[in-house]
Parts: sequence; structure tokens; C-alpha cells
Amino acid sequence: MTIDRALEYRRHREESDVDLQQRHAIEHECERLIQRFYYLFNEDLALVADMFTDDGYLYLGTWKLGPGPEPMREPLHAGSKHMMAGVEVVLNTVSNVLVDVINDTTATGRSRDTFWEHGYYDGDLQGRPAPVSSPIGINQWEDEFRCVDGEWKFQTRRMIPVFNNKAWKLQRVPRT
Repeated sequence: MTIDRALEYRRHREESDVDLQQRHAIEHECERLIQRFYYLFNEDLALVADMFTDDGYLYLGTWKLGPGPEPMREPLHAGSKHMMAGVEVVLNTVSNVLVDVINDTTATGRSRDTFWEHGYYDGDLQGRPAPVSSPIGINQWEDEFRCVDGEWKFQTRRMIPVFNNKAWKLQRVPRT
């Protein structure tokens, strides 16, 4: 966390009208939203669309989806075709989740995810191990949360790639 972020976090805590119990409840709800995002994301990317506000955006690197759930749904579903066909094993794990409560309807968050993927494009993945020795990528996420009708949702969810093993491997392939 940068010094500016730490000072901003401290200022929000000092200026907020949110009491400690309410702050903890909001932090828990936002952390749970992040966890549920990954659980659904690893099944069908489109399942996460309803986790966004009507004016919300999802940024996956240079891919911008939104505003709102409806424009997100089809492109996310199309991005899941190999997972849903059972030829690609995908797993994202999340860590380093930190939620800062701004007020009783707004919060921000940061987290990291680690992404593993392996394709069995011959169609036979039953009982076979995924020979992945290292993650495909590590990403940083920046979130803005908003409470809408008593339910916490993503206003904005932005993925910033930190490390991408796929690109690195592609760069190392000898040219013929």
C-alpha cells in the first residue's frame, strides 16, 4: 500500500459516520462478493454479470464490459466456451483482499488473484491431471462497491495484469 493510499484509508476511517460493527459487516459483505465472483467466474464467466450495478463496469485488462449486467452477459458467456465444453480446466484463487469502507453505501477494495489454466483439446480430460507447474497469471484487482437496495454490488471491477506466463512463453517460442 502506498503512503497516499494509507493516508486516504486513515482519513476515510476518521471521517466516516460508520460505526465499527457496521464497518465490519460491510467489509464482510464486500469480501464475500469478491469470493463469490471467483466461484462463479470459474464456472461460466457470465454468471458474474448480476453482481454489478446497473451502471457498473468490468475491466479485464483492455476488455471493457458494461454498463450494467445485460451488456456483459453475452461476451462473458462466449469467453467461457472452452470451460463449459469441458476441455479447459480453469481455476482462479484470490488473496490479499482489503476493503475500505467510505460510508454506509460505498466502499473500495483491492485484491490479487492467481490464475491456472490447462486445455485438453483432444476432448479427454476425465481423470487426467492438469500439468500446470506454475500459474498462467497473477492479477491485481481494484474494486468500487455500492449498496443498492440493501445488496452490495460491484460498481467497477478492474483487473490489472501483474504477470502473464502465457505471454512470456509465447515470446520464448523460436521462430521458424
